[in-house]
Amino acid sequence: MTQLEAWIVAALGMSVVFLGLVLCIAFINVFNRVAKHVKWEEHGHHDAPPPVQKAEASASSEPVMAIAKVHVDPPTPEILAVIATAIEIDLRLYQSHGDQRLTIRR
Repeated sequence: MTQLEAWIVAALGMSVVFLGLVLCIAFINVFNRVAKHVKWEEHGHHDAPPPVQKAEASASSEPVMAIAKVHVDPPTPEILAVIATAIEIDLRLYQSHGDQRLTIRR
């Protein structure tokens, strides 16, 4: 391979990589512009609570607040044992990483 051929191969290789990066940037910009026009959810964000439906108007002028109290049973000893075991395993596996914890969200 002559030096001219080596320079041509190097220039072609760099131009292909540069073109690939430009195409990636263009794709990301186009996707962002399209995503702004798409209505992703009916209510907005995932963390936002669902909208509260207004109660039907009653004869009195005071608003009716219907709050249902939900009865929650305390956890059974089996569930408490599983939680304690998971915490113990986490502590034993990650002794040196005391500032890191596993968080499970629903």
